[in-house]
Amino acid sequence: MDTTDVIEQLSQALRTEVELVGSPGGRALHAVPDSASDDRGIDVPLGIGSLALRISGRSRSDLEPRVWGLIDAAALLVGRELGGEAAGHRDGVYARLLDAAETVRGDALWEVRSRRWLAAPGESLRLWAVLLDDASPLEHVAIGRHLAATLPTRAEFVTVRGGAVILVSPADDTLPALSAELEAEARSRGVDVLAVATADGGADIDDLDETAARAIDAARLRAALSQPLAARAEELGGWMLVQSLPRSASLLRLACPAAHDLLVDGDAVQRETVEAYLDAAGRAPVACARLHIHRTTLYYRLEHLPETVRAALADGLQRSTLHLALKTIRLWEQSPSDTSAPAQPPTDGERLRA
Repeated sequence: MDTTDVIEQLSQALRTEVELVGSPGGRALHAVPDSASDDRGIDVPLGIGSLALRISGRSRSDLEPRVWGLIDAAALLVGRELGGEAAGHRDGVYARLLDAAETVRGDALWEVRSRRWLAAPGESLRLWAVLLDDASPLEHVAIGRHLAATLPTRAEFVTVRGGAVILVSPADDTLPALSAELEAEARSRGVDVLAVATADGGADIDDLDETAARAIDAARLRAALSQPLAARAEELGGWMLVQSLPRSASLLRLACPAAHDLLVDGDAVQRETVEAYLDAAGRAPVACARLHIHRTTLYYRLEHLPETVRAALADGLQRSTLHLALKTIRLWEQSPSDTSAPAQPPTDGERLRA
Protein backbone atom coordinates (compact mmCIF):
# COMPACT_ATOMS: atom_id res chain seq x y z
CA MET A 1 0.00 0.00 0.00
CA ASP A 2 1.21 3.50 -0.76
CA THR A 3 0.81 6.47 1.57
CA THR A 4 -2.47 7.64 0.01
CA ASP A 5 -4.06 4.19 0.38
CA VAL A 6 -3.00 3.91 4.02
CA ILE A 7 -4.34 7.35 4.96
CA GLU A 8 -7.60 6.71 3.10
CA GLN A 9 -8.16 3.37 4.85
CA LEU A 10 -7.38 4.86 8.25
CA SER A 11 -9.76 7.75 7.60
CA GLN A 12 -12.53 5.34 6.63
CA ALA A 13 -11.91 3.13 9.66
CA LEU A 14 -11.95 6.07 12.08
CA ARG A 15 -14.68 7.98 10.22
CA THR A 16 -12.75 11.19 10.49
CA GLU A 17 -10.23 13.20 8.47
CA VAL A 18 -6.63 11.97 8.50
CA GLU A 19 -3.83 13.94 6.85
CA LEU A 20 -0.05 13.97 6.63
CA VAL A 21 1.41 17.10 8.24
CA GLY A 22 4.88 18.47 9.00
CA SER A 23 8.17 18.41 7.12
CA PRO A 24 10.62 15.52 6.53
CA GLY A 25 13.52 17.83 7.36
CA GLY A 26 12.04 19.59 10.36
CA ARG A 27 12.52 18.97 14.05
CA ALA A 28 10.74 15.85 15.28
CA LEU A 29 7.54 16.37 17.27
CA HIS A 30 7.55 15.73 21.01
CA ALA A 31 5.26 12.79 21.79
CA VAL A 32 4.23 11.07 25.05
CA PRO A 33 3.60 8.27 24.28
CA ASP A 34 4.12 8.37 20.50
CA SER A 35 1.43 10.98 20.07
CA ALA A 36 0.67 14.64 20.71
CA SER A 37 -2.81 16.15 20.90
CA ASP A 38 -4.43 19.57 21.03
CA ASP A 39 -7.71 21.09 19.93
CA ARG A 40 -6.94 20.08 16.33
CA GLY A 41 -6.84 16.35 17.16
CA ILE A 42 -4.00 13.85 17.56
CA ASP A 43 -0.59 13.96 15.88
CA VAL A 44 1.17 10.60 15.54
CA PRO A 45 4.87 11.14 14.66
CA LEU A 46 6.44 9.04 11.92
CA GLY A 47 10.05 9.43 13.06
CA ILE A 48 10.97 11.43 9.94
CA GLY A 49 11.62 15.06 10.82
CA SER A 50 8.33 16.59 11.96
CA LEU A 51 6.13 14.43 9.73
CA ALA A 52 3.05 13.10 11.51
CA LEU A 53 -0.38 11.67 10.88
CA ARG A 54 -3.02 14.12 12.11
CA ILE A 55 -6.25 12.49 13.34
CA SER A 56 -8.82 15.31 13.33
CA GLY A 57 -11.40 15.78 16.04
CA ARG A 58 -10.19 12.95 18.28
CA SER A 59 -8.35 12.74 21.58
CA ARG A 60 -6.29 9.97 23.13
CA SER A 61 -8.91 9.30 25.80
CA ASP A 62 -11.71 8.41 23.36
CA LEU A 63 -9.76 5.84 21.33
CA GLU A 64 -10.11 2.13 22.01
CA PRO A 65 -7.11 -0.25 21.86
CA ARG A 66 -8.32 -1.62 18.51
CA VAL A 67 -8.34 1.90 17.06
CA TRP A 68 -4.87 2.64 18.43
CA GLY A 69 -3.71 -0.54 16.72
CA LEU A 70 -4.94 0.79 13.37
CA ILE A 71 -3.28 4.16 13.97
CA ASP A 72 0.04 2.55 14.93
CA ALA A 73 -0.10 0.28 11.87
CA ALA A 74 -0.79 3.24 9.60
CA ALA A 75 2.12 5.19 11.12
CA LEU A 76 4.41 2.21 10.57
CA LEU A 77 3.39 1.76 6.91
CA VAL A 78 3.55 5.46 6.03
CA GLY A 79 6.91 5.81 7.80
CA ARG A 80 8.37 2.93 5.80
CA GLU A 81 6.93 4.25 2.54
CA LEU A 82 8.64 7.59 3.16
CA GLY A 83 11.95 6.05 4.11
CA GLY A 84 11.73 6.07 7.90
CA GLU A 85 11.96 3.39 10.56
CA ALA A 86 9.26 4.59 12.93
CA ALA A 87 8.91 1.21 14.56
CA GLY A 88 12.64 0.81 15.17
CA HIS A 89 15.41 -1.24 13.65
CA ARG A 90 14.10 -4.66 14.71
CA ASP A 91 10.70 -4.25 13.05
CA GLY A 92 12.44 -3.19 9.86
CA VAL A 93 14.63 -6.30 9.90
CA TYR A 94 11.66 -8.61 10.42
CA ALA A 95 9.79 -6.95 7.55
CA ARG A 96 12.80 -7.50 5.27
CA LEU A 97 12.67 -11.27 5.91
CA LEU A 98 10.17 -11.38 3.04
CA ASP A 99 11.46 -8.48 0.96
CA ALA A 100 11.13 -8.66 -2.83
CA ALA A 101 14.93 -8.85 -3.21
CA GLU A 102 16.61 -12.17 -2.39
CA THR A 103 19.80 -10.54 -1.09
CA VAL A 104 17.81 -8.33 1.28
CA ARG A 105 15.92 -11.36 2.61
CA GLY A 106 19.17 -13.23 3.17
CA ASP A 107 20.79 -10.33 5.02
CA ALA A 108 17.75 -9.94 7.27
CA LEU A 109 17.67 -13.63 8.15
CA TRP A 110 21.38 -13.58 8.92
CA GLU A 111 20.88 -10.61 11.26
CA VAL A 112 17.96 -12.26 13.10
CA ARG A 113 20.05 -15.35 13.71
CA SER A 114 23.36 -13.69 14.44
CA ARG A 115 21.72 -11.40 17.01
CA ARG A 116 19.84 -14.42 18.44
CA TRP A 117 16.54 -12.55 18.45
CA LEU A 118 14.38 -15.64 17.85
CA ALA A 119 16.79 -18.39 16.95
CA ALA A 120 20.53 -18.83 17.08
CA PRO A 121 22.59 -20.03 14.12
CA GLY A 122 21.82 -23.73 13.73
CA GLU A 123 18.18 -23.38 14.88
CA SER A 124 14.99 -23.36 12.82
CA LEU A 125 12.38 -20.62 12.52
CA ARG A 126 8.63 -21.03 12.04
CA LEU A 127 6.50 -18.83 9.80
CA TRP A 128 2.80 -18.48 10.59
CA ALA A 129 0.16 -17.67 7.97
CA VAL A 130 -3.09 -16.33 9.42
CA LEU A 131 -5.96 -15.91 6.96
CA LEU A 132 -8.50 -13.33 8.15
CA ASP A 133 -12.10 -12.95 7.05
CA ASP A 134 -13.26 -9.57 5.73
CA ALA A 135 -10.34 -7.42 6.91
CA SER A 136 -8.80 -4.46 5.10
CA PRO A 137 -5.04 -4.38 4.36
CA LEU A 138 -4.56 -1.88 7.18
CA GLU A 139 -6.49 -4.12 9.59
CA HIS A 140 -4.26 -7.04 8.56
CA VAL A 141 -1.19 -5.10 9.67
CA ALA A 142 -2.79 -3.87 12.89
CA ILE A 143 -4.04 -7.33 13.88
CA GLY A 144 -0.74 -8.94 12.92
CA ARG A 145 1.19 -6.58 15.19
CA HIS A 146 -1.32 -7.16 17.97
CA LEU A 147 -1.12 -10.95 17.67
CA ALA A 148 2.66 -10.92 17.80
CA ALA A 149 2.62 -8.69 20.89
CA THR A 150 0.06 -10.67 22.87
CA LEU A 151 0.90 -14.31 22.21
CA PRO A 152 2.55 -16.23 25.08
CA THR A 153 5.67 -16.95 23.06
CA ARG A 154 8.39 -15.06 21.23
CA ALA A 155 6.73 -14.02 17.99
CA GLU A 156 7.14 -11.07 15.64
CA PHE A 157 5.00 -9.59 12.88
CA VAL A 158 6.69 -9.82 9.48
CA THR A 159 4.32 -8.60 6.76
CA VAL A 160 1.06 -9.29 4.93
CA ARG A 161 1.39 -11.49 1.86
CA GLY A 162 -1.22 -13.17 -0.30
CA GLY A 163 -4.02 -12.02 1.98
CA ALA A 164 -2.38 -13.63 5.02
CA VAL A 165 -0.76 -12.13 8.10
CA ILE A 166 2.76 -13.55 8.42
CA LEU A 167 4.37 -13.99 11.84
CA VAL A 168 7.73 -15.53 12.74
CA SER A 169 8.58 -17.47 15.89
CA PRO A 170 10.97 -20.16 17.10
CA ALA A 171 10.14 -23.65 15.79
CA ASP A 172 8.97 -25.16 19.09
CA ASP A 173 6.17 -27.47 20.28
CA THR A 174 3.55 -24.82 21.06
CA LEU A 175 1.64 -25.04 17.76
CA PRO A 176 -1.81 -26.30 18.96
CA ALA A 177 -2.02 -23.86 21.86
CA LEU A 178 -0.79 -20.93 19.78
CA SER A 179 -3.30 -21.64 17.00
CA ALA A 180 -6.13 -21.32 19.51
CA GLU A 181 -4.58 -18.14 20.92
CA LEU A 182 -4.35 -16.60 17.45
CA GLU A 183 -8.01 -17.30 16.73
CA ALA A 184 -9.17 -15.95 20.11
CA GLU A 185 -7.10 -12.77 19.80
CA ALA A 186 -8.32 -12.06 16.27
CA ARG A 187 -11.93 -12.51 17.38
CA SER A 188 -11.31 -10.06 20.22
CA ARG A 189 -10.42 -7.49 17.53
CA GLY A 190 -13.66 -8.13 15.67
CA VAL A 191 -12.24 -10.33 12.89
CA ASP A 192 -12.70 -14.06 12.31
CA VAL A 193 -9.78 -16.33 11.44
CA LEU A 194 -10.40 -18.50 8.38
CA ALA A 195 -7.33 -20.67 8.95
CA VAL A 196 -3.92 -20.78 10.63
CA ALA A 197 -1.00 -22.78 9.28
CA THR A 198 2.76 -22.90 9.66
CA ALA A 199 5.89 -23.94 7.81
CA ASP A 200 9.35 -24.37 9.31
CA GLY A 201 12.51 -22.96 7.80
CA GLY A 202 15.43 -25.20 8.64
CA ALA A 203 18.76 -24.09 9.99
CA ASP A 204 20.43 -24.77 6.64
CA ILE A 205 18.37 -22.29 4.59
CA ASP A 206 19.28 -18.65 4.01
CA ASP A 207 15.94 -17.43 2.62
CA LEU A 208 12.43 -17.75 4.10
CA ASP A 209 10.56 -16.89 0.90
CA GLU A 210 9.69 -20.51 0.03
CA THR A 211 8.81 -21.20 3.66
CA ALA A 212 6.28 -18.37 3.60
CA ALA A 213 4.75 -19.72 0.38
CA ARG A 214 4.30 -23.15 1.98
CA ALA A 215 2.66 -21.65 5.07
CA ILE A 216 0.24 -19.61 2.93
CA ASP A 217 -0.59 -22.63 0.75
CA ALA A 218 -1.28 -24.72 3.85
CA ALA A 219 -3.55 -22.04 5.32
CA ARG A 220 -5.49 -21.80 2.06
CA LEU A 221 -5.92 -25.56 2.01
CA ARG A 222 -7.27 -25.55 5.55
CA ALA A 223 -9.66 -22.71 4.70
CA ALA A 224 -10.91 -24.25 1.46
CA LEU A 225 -11.44 -27.87 2.47
CA SER A 226 -14.23 -28.94 4.77
CA GLN A 227 -12.31 -31.80 6.35
CA PRO A 228 -9.87 -31.17 9.22
CA LEU A 229 -6.25 -30.86 8.14
CA ALA A 230 -2.98 -30.54 10.03
CA ALA A 231 -1.79 -27.00 10.71
CA ARG A 232 1.82 -27.74 9.74
CA ALA A 233 2.64 -27.63 6.04
CA GLU A 234 5.12 -30.45 6.61
CA GLU A 235 2.24 -32.78 7.64
CA LEU A 236 -0.11 -32.11 4.72
CA GLY A 237 1.56 -34.55 2.33
CA GLY A 238 -0.36 -34.96 -0.92
CA TRP A 239 -2.57 -31.97 -0.25
CA MET A 240 0.38 -29.69 -0.88
CA LEU A 241 0.78 -31.36 -4.28
CA VAL A 242 -2.87 -30.61 -5.05
CA GLN A 243 -2.34 -26.99 -3.98
CA SER A 244 0.53 -26.61 -6.45
CA LEU A 245 -1.47 -27.64 -9.54
CA PRO A 246 -2.07 -24.83 -12.05
CA ARG A 247 -5.57 -23.57 -12.74
CA SER A 248 -6.13 -25.06 -16.18
CA ALA A 249 -9.35 -26.44 -17.65
CA SER A 250 -7.38 -28.16 -20.42
CA LEU A 251 -5.20 -29.98 -17.85
CA LEU A 252 -8.31 -30.99 -15.91
CA ARG A 253 -9.97 -32.29 -19.07
CA LEU A 254 -6.87 -34.31 -19.96
CA ALA A 255 -6.17 -35.75 -16.50
CA CYS A 256 -9.76 -36.40 -15.42
CA PRO A 257 -12.58 -36.18 -17.97
CA ALA A 258 -15.04 -37.18 -15.23
CA ALA A 259 -14.21 -34.16 -13.05
CA HIS A 260 -14.30 -31.91 -16.12
CA ASP A 261 -17.78 -33.17 -17.01
CA LEU A 262 -19.00 -32.60 -13.45
CA LEU A 263 -17.61 -29.07 -13.56
CA VAL A 264 -19.10 -28.19 -16.95
CA ASP A 265 -22.25 -30.28 -17.29
CA GLY A 266 -22.99 -31.44 -13.75
CA ASP A 267 -24.75 -29.63 -10.94
CA ALA A 268 -23.92 -28.85 -7.33
CA VAL A 269 -25.85 -31.86 -6.00
CA GLN A 270 -23.95 -34.28 -8.24
CA ARG A 271 -20.57 -32.87 -7.25
CA GLU A 272 -21.46 -32.90 -3.56
CA THR A 273 -22.70 -36.49 -3.80
CA VAL A 274 -19.62 -37.79 -5.61
CA GLU A 275 -17.21 -35.96 -3.32
CA ALA A 276 -18.97 -37.22 -0.16
CA TYR A 277 -19.02 -40.76 -1.55
CA LEU A 278 -15.29 -40.63 -2.30
CA ASP A 279 -14.49 -39.01 1.06
CA ALA A 280 -16.27 -41.96 2.67
CA ALA A 281 -14.12 -44.42 0.64
CA GLY A 282 -17.25 -45.77 -1.02
CA ARG A 283 -18.98 -46.62 2.27
CA ALA A 284 -22.64 -45.83 1.62
CA PRO A 285 -23.73 -45.42 5.30
CA VAL A 286 -20.95 -42.88 5.94
CA ALA A 287 -21.74 -40.93 2.77
CA CYS A 288 -25.47 -40.93 3.55
CA ALA A 289 -24.85 -39.59 7.04
CA ARG A 290 -22.75 -36.77 5.68
CA LEU A 291 -25.30 -35.90 2.99
CA HIS A 292 -28.31 -36.44 5.29
CA ILE A 293 -30.04 -38.67 2.73
CA HIS A 294 -31.39 -42.23 2.59
CA ARG A 295 -29.29 -44.96 1.03
CA THR A 296 -31.85 -45.38 -1.76
CA THR A 297 -31.42 -41.71 -2.66
CA LEU A 298 -27.64 -42.10 -2.76
CA TYR A 299 -27.83 -45.06 -5.12
CA TYR A 300 -30.31 -43.20 -7.34
CA ARG A 301 -27.95 -40.23 -7.62
CA LEU A 302 -24.94 -42.43 -8.39
CA GLU A 303 -26.83 -44.29 -11.12
CA HIS A 304 -27.79 -41.04 -12.85
CA LEU A 305 -24.34 -39.49 -13.00
CA PRO A 306 -22.67 -38.71 -16.36
CA GLU A 307 -21.24 -41.81 -18.02
CA THR A 308 -17.63 -40.66 -17.59
CA VAL A 309 -18.17 -40.25 -13.85
CA ARG A 310 -19.75 -43.68 -13.43
CA ALA A 311 -16.85 -45.20 -15.35
CA ALA A 312 -14.32 -43.43 -13.14
CA LEU A 313 -16.01 -44.65 -9.95
CA ALA A 314 -15.70 -48.23 -11.24
CA ASP A 315 -11.92 -48.01 -11.84
CA GLY A 316 -9.38 -47.75 -9.03
CA LEU A 317 -6.92 -45.27 -10.58
CA GLN A 318 -9.63 -43.14 -12.19
CA ARG A 319 -11.53 -43.08 -8.91
CA SER A 320 -8.47 -41.74 -7.04
CA THR A 321 -7.81 -39.18 -9.79
CA LEU A 322 -11.43 -38.03 -9.66
CA HIS A 323 -11.20 -37.57 -5.89
CA LEU A 324 -8.09 -35.41 -6.13
CA ALA A 325 -9.51 -33.49 -9.09
CA LEU A 326 -12.65 -32.58 -7.15
CA LYS A 327 -10.52 -31.28 -4.29
CA THR A 328 -8.48 -29.29 -6.80
CA ILE A 329 -11.64 -27.72 -8.22
CA ARG A 330 -12.74 -26.80 -4.70
CA LEU A 331 -9.43 -25.01 -4.15
CA TRP A 332 -9.77 -23.16 -7.43
CA GLU A 333 -13.18 -21.89 -6.38
CA GLN A 334 -12.54 -21.12 -2.73
CA SER A 335 -8.88 -20.20 -2.30
CA PRO A 336 -8.26 -16.44 -2.00
CA SER A 337 -6.21 -14.74 -4.69
CA ASP A 338 -2.53 -14.07 -4.00
CA THR A 339 -2.56 -10.29 -3.89
CA SER A 340 1.21 -10.20 -3.63
CA ALA A 341 1.65 -11.78 -7.05
CA PRO A 342 1.57 -9.82 -10.30
CA ALA A 343 -1.67 -9.83 -12.23
CA GLN A 344 -2.03 -12.77 -14.60
CA PRO A 345 -4.37 -13.27 -17.57
CA PRO A 346 -7.41 -15.52 -16.91
CA THR A 347 -6.64 -19.21 -16.94
CA ASP A 348 -8.50 -21.75 -19.03
CA GLY A 349 -10.43 -22.80 -15.94
CA GLU A 350 -11.43 -19.24 -15.07
CA ARG A 351 -12.56 -18.55 -18.63
CA LEU A 352 -14.50 -21.81 -18.58
CA ARG A 353 -16.28 -20.96 -15.35
CA ALA A 354 -17.12 -17.49 -16.67
